[in-house]
Amino acid sequence: MKKVSINLLTNVILLLAGIILIIFHSVPNILIWGSRIIGATFLLPSVAYLIMVAVRHADARTSTDYMGVLPAVGGLCFGLVMMIKPDKFDEILQLLMGVLLVVLGLFHVVYLLLSRSSLNIKGWYHVCPLVVVLCGILSLTVPSLRENVSTVVLITGICLLLFNFTSLQEYLAERRVRRAVTQPSEPVNPHPVVEDDTIKAE
Repeated sequence: MKKVSINLLTNVILLLAGIILIIFHSVPNILIWGSRIIGATFLLPSVAYLIMVAVRHADARTSTDYMGVLPAVGGLCFGLVMMIKPDKFDEILQLLMGVLLVVLGLFHVVYLLLSRSSLNIKGWYHVCPLVVVLCGILSLTVPSLRENVSTVVLITGICLLLFNFTSLQEYLAERRVRRAVTQPSEPVNPHPVVEDDTIKAE
């Protein structure tokens, strides 16, 4: 159950991210705003952790608390840099988006190949993940495409939607297999035929 919840949460986050990227792909300096948001995700948890350790009584602090201070300070500094100098991370974010598409697409390609017999995977199931991989490779290797940030962001958003569509296909295929296993193949006769002993004796 926990695994299903994590997969569902991941798909929901990627779906929302795809929708947001498609809607705001033409916003000027979209990657700068993305850098600031990512910086905030590093900054806020780090600050919260440091405050928690600081207000805790000295006798109640454990070695684990002190071990967490160093990465929290690192996250705090990294988050501050991303928020103060977001333009320094434009190319890094664009690179990460391309790598993300390749990784997500290959994940589904491998899963579908491994499950083609057990889940009765159709050939057209591979179309969306292959498109995602191709878009990731193009965004990493084609200079003219990399220079057009708006197009890269739009392609990334569309590919995240394709990723979720493939996840839905896999879920429906797994559900069909589970139903076929749980349901009996032949109906059970509630009134079994009992042979007559007299006829058998004759």
